[in-house]
Formats: sequence, structure tokens, C-alpha cells
Amino acid sequence: RTYQPLHAYFCSAPAKSVEISQRGLLAVSWGSRVQVWKDALADKAKAPYMNHSQRGGQSAAAIQNVRFCPYEDVLGIGHSGGFSSILIPGAGEPNYDSFVANPFQTRKQRREQEVHSLLEKLQPDTIVLGPESLGNIKLDPKEVIAQKKQQQRDAEASRLSKQREKNEAKTKMKGKNKPSKRHRKRQLNIIRDNKKDLQDLLGSKKPKNAAEDKKAQGVPSALKRFF
Repeated sequence: RTYQPLHAYFCSAPAKSVEISQRGLLAVSWGSRVQVWKDALADKAKAPYMNHSQRGGQSAAAIQNVRFCPYEDVLGIGHSGGFSSILIPGAGEPNYDSFVANPFQTRKQRREQEVHSLLEKLQPDTIVLGPESLGNIKLDPKEVIAQKKQQQRDAEASRLSKQREKNEAKTKMKGKNKPSKRHRKRQLNIIRDNKKDLQDLLGSKKPKNAAEDKKAQGVPSALKRFF
């Protein structure tokens, strides 16, 4: 078996950079020139698809590198004067596979893709749970368990003590703040000017009532109200 080139193309100077696009276009740069060949790898092309001469100011700029932009018909050119880009129709793939490479993916989709790619590199044995550790319970030492139980008992006793004090305070205050009692207390603090006159009036009515009761003895109860 012999190895030999399938197709050969002529350049006026040694090629500085070679790039192949997603659709099979071949870009070759040397000096300040760029040539793009179409279907140059499948068949022998008779003439270049496109020619480009890079100018940097008044003189030609030496091209250092060329790169095709994925999924775009753009060729980037890095030269001594900076960077330039030219349009190459038919260079980029128009239909992209979002599961392989999505140029419009969001930040969340990019993170998920990175995680999936890392998981695919790992062996299945390194990412599964250990069967010998499943179903086991990690018990705390006896001292730790006793300390936790004591803390729970202290907290419960403190809660019950506070609740008991609160209930006792409610029992002592029960019925002490009724509206009728508040009104009666306010009335006891009032000093009336006619208190003496009222007491004398009540004292004078008692003998009169006693005489009327004596006169009404022996009268039917229905007629006592007329005496």
C-alpha cells in the first residue's frame, strides 16, 4: 500500500494557515492573501472559490491565522494589523443539532451540558451508591443520646412550668375585672352632698311603714294596698 496525495494545489508562497469549514470549504493563507477552495477535498477544483487580499493601512498586512466561525458564513483573519472578517457563502452548517452543539443555548443549558459531558466520562461504578452502605443506620454514641434526652426533658419541664404559672395567674384574676365590680368601686369613691338627707329620709319612713302594717292587720291581702 502506497500513501500519496489525492489532490495538489499550487501556492505562490508557503501556506501560513489552513482551515476547513463545516461544509468542506478549504481556506489557505500566505503573506497577505487568502484563498478559499470549494469541494477541494472531494474533487480536484480548477479555480479558487474566493480570493482575498488583506491590506493594513498603506501596506499589506501579514496574515498569521484564519478560522471559520461555526454555523456562520464568516471567516476570521488574524494579521499583523489586527483582526478582520469576511463573508464566505456556504461555509457554515445551516442546520445544527441542539444535542451536540447549540449556538443559541442559554447559561442554564450550557451548565447542564457540562454536567452531562462529565458524567459520560465517568465510569458507572464510580457514581453509584455503595450497596454495602445502603440500609444501614449510623447510631450516635450512648453519651450523646443521653445528653439529647436530658435536654429534651429539661425543655419540656421548662415549658410546663411556664404554662402552670400562666394558668395560676389567670385563675387569680378570674372575676376581678368584671364591669359591674369596676362600676361599684367607682361608686364607693364618690362623695355625695345629699347623703345625710337621704339617710334621714329613710329613717323617717320606717315608723310610718310600721304603723301602716299594724293598721292593715286583719284586712284581706287584696285590700292591703289601700291602707
